Amino acid sequence: MSHTTEASRTGSAVSISEIDFDRLETVERAVEIRCATGDWWTANWRGTPVSAVVDRVTVPPETTHLVFETADGYRACLDVHTALDGVLAGAIDGKPLDAAERPRLVCPGIEGIRSVKGVSAVVPVSLSRKDDPEELEALGIGEGDDAE
Repeated sequence: MSHTTEASRTGSAVSISEIDFDRLETVERAVEIRCATGDWWTANWRGTPVSAVVDRVTVPPETTHLVFETADGYRACLDVHTALDGVLAGAIDGKPLDAAERPRLVCPGIEGIRSVKGVSAVVPVSLSRKDDPEELEALGIGEGDDAE
């Protein structure tokens, strides 16, 4: 389950399985992925803009960040402006992503580790300037709530 505290949530989690992506806008964007290893590459990612997904649900105006979660507990927290520039991609360079990788969050300017594969939910949260968004993240395998 989500590490996001009830105090920081501004709305209900958006379950990706409940979204009919066929009815939403599709775009293709060239986005660079930068890995922690120093490797980088640019690819053409095809999918639904995060903004189109957010427009279909109620996200309260006090929302400052969106947390992108996977079924196995991986989480990345992005400020709203960065997240809304992203794509929930289903294809790379014209080839479908593996089912386990769909949809993949890709956003210009984020580190590769935050390019979440297999997004299962998007959670709107409100953080103060004192709050550290990284405290809501679990960027490695086994970093879920029950893992130590």
